[in-house]
Amino acid sequence: MLAKIKSFFTKDKVFLISFVVALISMLFVLPNQSYLGYFKLEVLVVMFGLMIAVSALSEQNFFKVVATHMVRQFKSLKLVSLIIILTTFFLGMLVTNDAVLLTLVPFTIYVTKHTKQEKYTIIIVILQTLAANLGSALTPMGDPQNIYLYSKFDIPFMVFIKTMLPITLTGLVLIVTTTLILLPNHKIDLYTPNEKIKDYKILVAFTILMLSILCVVGVVDVIVTLLAVVLLTMIFFKHLFKKVDYHLLLTFTMFFIFTGNVSQINVVKEVVGALLISNTSTFIAGFFTSQVISNVPAAVLLSTFAQSSQALYLLQGVNVGAMGTIIGSLASLITYKFVINEYPNEFKRYLITYTIICVIYIVIITSVVFILK
Repeated sequence: MLAKIKSFFTKDKVFLISFVVALISMLFVLPNQSYLGYFKLEVLVVMFGLMIAVSALSEQNFFKVVATHMVRQFKSLKLVSLIIILTTFFLGMLVTNDAVLLTLVPFTIYVTKHTKQEKYTIIIVILQTLAANLGSALTPMGDPQNIYLYSKFDIPFMVFIKTMLPITLTGLVLIVTTTLILLPNHKIDLYTPNEKIKDYKILVAFTILMLSILCVVGVVDVIVTLLAVVLLTMIFFKHLFKKVDYHLLLTFTMFFIFTGNVSQINVVKEVVGALLISNTSTFIAGFFTSQVISNVPAAVLLSTFAQSSQALYLLQGVNVGAMGTIIGSLASLITYKFVINEYPNEFKRYLITYTIICVIYIVIITSVVFILK
């Protein structure tokens, strides 16, 4: 029993780290009723639903059918990668960055694996991650921190779009340019026979997928979504409960506890409050705070001290802050987990490559933002 518990905690290093920092934070803020406000149930339910949906779609050969058609239609690794990355970019505007990455990163891994292009998986999924974060930055519904700041400061919709447009457009140019430069133009093919959808259960898989997406945009209640997903899975895909990445769900839960506690510590509040002395410092504070506690809790924490006149600078800061460390945006952890689970020896290469590209993007995008001020 003890061996199983030890294995559970040591199997996933990211989860272990998140668990330790959550425990440390609890020494400063003892468990109390306010903890209930830390947990973003919607995020966890949507992630759970999307994991089930992706596994079900994969089991029904959906990814195989789409991948076969895409590869044989476009034939070039560069073009196929660009389409996948741009799809991630534009979908992120509508259904949030984490939902898009949970759905499309497994598809990317399938395509590279079955076209014998696995050496390019790392760079493609890194660009996907950046595409999801930069695309989702444009709209209020693209990111949780956007929804929060949009409602808290009552930002007019068109003002929001205008504020974020330089970041998203610059990001789009960078992503397309990087894809065209780093990925080769050689022909690829799928080394599998033509596949067909297995049976009617594909409709159930899409139902679970749509329920999760509708929950993201607030059309379906989170509890209704959870109950429906669990019920449908029990009836049609009971075995898929074993394929859910519970470590990832728990990692997010631990980060919710850590970031919630950090935002309650008076010393942290005082230091953060002292940083917001100008519009520029608000942007910088939003960026650097995101690197440590992720951009959603950074937005919540800093908005407590920010004036209405500083709201747009905070908005830009936390969205640029989605890049940098892999916890700059918790959505970035999703990609990281997929890569590490599939290629456990590639974590160092992934982090180095991700960091280098992020630094380049941050410098260019921040320069554009301040030039246009």
